Amino acid sequence: MSKASSSPTARLLQSSRLFSLPRPLPQPHIENITSTGVYRASDSATLPYPTHQAIATTASSQSRGDWGLKRALPKKAIQDTSTPHIRVSAQDTPEHITDFGSAADHTQTQAKWNEMGIPILVKTKATRGENEKQVPQSVFENHLDNTTLQDGQSDINSKQRWKFNGPWIAGMQEGDFDLYTQQLASRKGEWKQFLRSQVVEQRLSERRRMAQEAGEILSLQDIARLRDELLPNDAELEEAEKKMRDAYSQDGLSSELTALIAQFLDLPAVRPDTSDHQPAMETREFQRLMNQLNFNSSKESTPPSTHPSAGLSYLRTDAVMENHPIHGPQAHRSPILSRVVRPRNAVNGTDHQAKLGVGGIVTNDPITAQLSARPATRGPNNQSPTEYDPNAMASTLDPDLEGGNKMWVHPRHAYIDQDGRIRLTVDRGRDEAVAVKRDDVQHIHDARAAATRGGLHAQRTPPPPGTRDNPNFGFSTRRPQQQQQGVAEQQQQMQQTQQKAGGVQGFDQELGRQGQEGQMEDGAAMAKIRELIDQRR
Repeated sequence: MSKASSSPTARLLQSSRLFSLPRPLPQPHIENITSTGVYRASDSATLPYPTHQAIATTASSQSRGDWGLKRALPKKAIQDTSTPHIRVSAQDTPEHITDFGSAADHTQTQAKWNEMGIPILVKTKATRGENEKQVPQSVFENHLDNTTLQDGQSDINSKQRWKFNGPWIAGMQEGDFDLYTQQLASRKGEWKQFLRSQVVEQRLSERRRMAQEAGEILSLQDIARLRDELLPNDAELEEAEKKMRDAYSQDGLSSELTALIAQFLDLPAVRPDTSDHQPAMETREFQRLMNQLNFNSSKESTPPSTHPSAGLSYLRTDAVMENHPIHGPQAHRSPILSRVVRPRNAVNGTDHQAKLGVGGIVTNDPITAQLSARPATRGPNNQSPTEYDPNAMASTLDPDLEGGNKMWVHPRHAYIDQDGRIRLTVDRGRDEAVAVKRDDVQHIHDARAAATRGGLHAQRTPPPPGTRDNPNFGFSTRRPQQQQQGVAEQQQQMQQTQQKAGGVQGFDQELGRQGQEGQMEDGAAMAKIRELIDQRR
């Protein structure tokens, strides 16, 4: 055996299937500021997004503690779990141990998300002065999901993007920013050439406008000739640059110079402060400029930390229809049973919306306290604990309810904010969809059958005595003969009411009975019809 093959590194690579892990992502900020200005944090809270690679292994290797690492992991820590997924913080610490933990919090969330089938859409922002409703767009649309140049694209900078080659200057430390500016000193020649090409494009655009007003058409040869003629010299270039600098002192981040620098260095856009520009700039031209500079692509000033979908879902729309194996196509998708994490009326205060946990994601209840029409009290007539009243569940916690407060909801869509957090939008579960989910649809069939019959020919049985619909005022003091007479009178009144409600009911009953006894002659049938008509008169 050679010395190279018997080295510790060679033996490690030969005995291990996993010798390299991707570098973990930076730790996200989980501090939340309260209404009193106090920052609240938690050491055990689930992070908004995973920072370490999740590792899984086969059942046979798990029984031996073999996860493809440098050393085997203890079986006591992983043998009793139903989700054998781990994340490794350090493969080899100075104490010669492997620091690992469970990664089921994020792997289970991804599994639930794939089961729910929720699309990732772009958050739409309502613009002042525009009344039309914006259609939600998928993050995978061609004009939104752009990283590299494709066929038919002249310039990728004219489209919205989420990934840039340049750094985010507003988030850099002072030392990093100084180092970055020193590196830019060697690119002055490139900047001059880039600025010269931009000046040529501006002059060429002006010549095209003048030719269009004069009714002329510029050919490709004319455009190539004009590019050479309109090329500025050094003096003209310095004058154009000076004008841009003077305009920057007035317009700030909304100036043309800022747009050119961001395009040249491929920098993420920085949203200008609303107090810097005048109210007159809140126009469509200003919004178009913001879209060109990618300012409207994010609410905050920070650039997106990941792809707008975050690899969580690749669905482009929620316009799908579920086909139930028994009941057929459904108008609404199957609801999800969510848990009420925080009701509107909690111990530490009152909120307008309840907090719901849906597939590992916390979201807001779509119905607020002002929009809730039904009473938010849990009455004693609820027979089944699985029939969750959404208003009662969202109002207060019920400590006697087995399993806690829950609510049926319909997940609609979600988007990923600049911090990598999932923002989910849900609707409360529809009654028919919940009934199909719980396989309790008999009352729906009965209601539809009654609506089809019209509810006029059905023989209604009188409610039992003593109830609200049939109070027994003095009924128990009657004799049996009087009771029978009263029941007969009630039946006679019901028959008269049914005859008045349906004009053809007598014909149907009489002719149906005659058909069972035997076929009637034509003369007898006509005589019977005349008799029934006379009775109706």
